[in-house]
Amino acid sequence: MIEKKYKSQPTMKAAVFHQAYEPLSIEDVPLKPLKSTEIRVRIETCSVCHVDLQYVDQGLATAKAPPLILGHEISGVVEETGKNVTLFRSGNRVIVPGTMSCGKCLACKSWNETQCDHLKILGNHVDGGYAEYITIDQNQLVSLPDEFPFELGSLISNVFVGAYHLVYDRVNIHQGETVVIFGSGGFGLSLLQMAKLKQAHVYMVDIFDWKLNIARDYNADGILNSNKCKVCEEGICDMIGGKADVVIETTGTPRTMVQAMNVLHKGGRLVLSGYSENTLPFLAARIIMNEMSLIGSIGTPLRKIPDVIKLVNDGKIRWQEMITYHFPLSQINEAFNTLRMGQSIRTVIHPNQKDI
Repeated sequence: MIEKKYKSQPTMKAAVFHQAYEPLSIEDVPLKPLKSTEIRVRIETCSVCHVDLQYVDQGLATAKAPPLILGHEISGVVEETGKNVTLFRSGNRVIVPGTMSCGKCLACKSWNETQCDHLKILGNHVDGGYAEYITIDQNQLVSLPDEFPFELGSLISNVFVGAYHLVYDRVNIHQGETVVIFGSGGFGLSLLQMAKLKQAHVYMVDIFDWKLNIARDYNADGILNSNKCKVCEEGICDMIGGKADVVIETTGTPRTMVQAMNVLHKGGRLVLSGYSENTLPFLAARIIMNEMSLIGSIGTPLRKIPDVIKLVNDGKIRWQEMITYHFPLSQINEAFNTLRMGQSIRTVIHPNQKDI
């Protein structure tokens, strides 16, 4: 009897993460019944982030034990609504922010939702977007303008609003400051553009010339391939003419954390935004003696998404060059390979398209 009931339950296709060092598995996963204020979103795009690759390739632990559906850069269309949903209706185009806050704790009530006591990351604490559908409370969604393609919605959901939060809220970069960004991927290029809007001098460091060329096209004040320097720190200091006011590390690797610290002047701000479980590789004494500020930044505050949408509408944010590849869900593991090989800034998965 139980088996018969399970077989009749609606299902969806999803790429399921079971354990590190193994490819994702395309499976039929039961659709969860909707609660009264929940919405079922048909996922049109979910772009691939390097954090997803860390779960698979490096054994980075997820908050929820596998099996788990990864993916946290999502946009789509409202498919079905719970009986008490009032904010959206079927057919609405939506952005699904990469992080969810409770809206009830002190941090949320103080407009610091990224410091929520119950913060959840899609594809980490709960199932994410490498699937045909996602079920989520109506308060966790934002409307996607009709003129915006879905892949732009995916960029807004995580890298754009995350970069906005870092530059405007966590660091508050000032006009004329010198900013060095380690990593010219999707987040790095988003940070570059946000920092330039603050009229900072922004310099990009990466190991791939083709990514750095995009950064230069996005008006970086200087670019450096760290693999082509005898000493990375010396190359950066020569490029910027001294040391930096702000250094933002986006890769989460110990070596680049040390390099970032070494190019920061006294009183500067070091920002760690590359999600990892690595131990900090520098001495606290250096921070103390040089009066440096160590700042963490994570999260995609839903209330800031309208500000980012306005920047895009006003033509102040570029994005087309950041989309490198498109794949159907069935080729999720091939999509991951584009990141492994350093061939992609953002590879986009289209879960409800059979062929791309």
